Amino acid sequence: MTKVIDLAKLNYYEQEPEENTFQDIFVDITHRCNMECKNCYLPTRTPPDMQLAKYKEFVKRIKGKCMMRIVGAEPTLHPHCIDFIKASLDAGHMCILITNGLRLSSENYVNKLQEAGLKHVYMSMNGVDKDDWYKEIDDMACAKKKLKALKNVANKFSLDLGCILVKGVNENAPSRMMNLIKENDIQNVTCRFKNVGQIGRYMEDETENMKLEDLVDLCAKQFNLPEKYIWDFYKVNHRYAGAPEVCGIEFPVDKEHDPKFRYQGRWVKLTNWSTDNEVGIPDPGSTRRGRITPEWKIAPFYEHLKLNEDGSGY
Repeated sequence: MTKVIDLAKLNYYEQEPEENTFQDIFVDITHRCNMECKNCYLPTRTPPDMQLAKYKEFVKRIKGKCMMRIVGAEPTLHPHCIDFIKASLDAGHMCILITNGLRLSSENYVNKLQEAGLKHVYMSMNGVDKDDWYKEIDDMACAKKKLKALKNVANKFSLDLGCILVKGVNENAPSRMMNLIKENDIQNVTCRFKNVGQIGRYMEDETENMKLEDLVDLCAKQFNLPEKYIWDFYKVNHRYAGAPEVCGIEFPVDKEHDPKFRYQGRWVKLTNWSTDNEVGIPDPGSTRRGRITPEWKIAPFYEHLKLNEDGSGY
């Protein structure tokens, strides 16, 4: 059923790069993709690739040291993806590559990413190690390539593994993901589990979409942790951003983890991508994430995404 959203209530604005107040900035370098996942917040394929020369000048103007999120659709399809990473680092920013991981099944490409100075990688693994899950959620049997990519990047980068949890499909993904991490002896990793985000193209659940409470329940059972242990991390300062995030919970799986070592160990982040509010976006009003617009401004990520989810303005 189509939701009626009051877009007039979106807190939308744009900034010049010299005025930037965001900590994380999404850099959509291409709208092309080598997958057609059933859940995709950027399903439009027609906009042109971002121009590297313009980005090089733009990124130098951005105020503050930011985390530049090199993303797509699938960023590794841009012929100059690695050059975008270099430009971000050369301008004094941090950088993370957000990818479906298919290209990372090439050890040679992973070596080139390391040579460019990349330290952070986010890779989606909605099916973990099961082709039937990938086919159901991502419409592609790609477990073999995903597992090869995971071995290629293991312990070479600060690693984030993303997984959308769908009721009746991959609810056992948390335990399978953690087993996979232990089998590959991955020491520093954040597993990010979220429900279905109702932006762009998404799966219409026959049953009700999971809530944050459901995500906590699944992980508590599968990691053999008390629910209270997980909830105790709710609305505490985010370990990177330094401020609470109301749409998620991030916690170390090891109960003996020393909180001073916030960049080490095995962490889990649960994110509620619910859009059940009057503006139809997760975490409305968030000031953490920005997005580069086609006019080379910086806008709040979720708000810009909602205004342009059909691709008409991007």
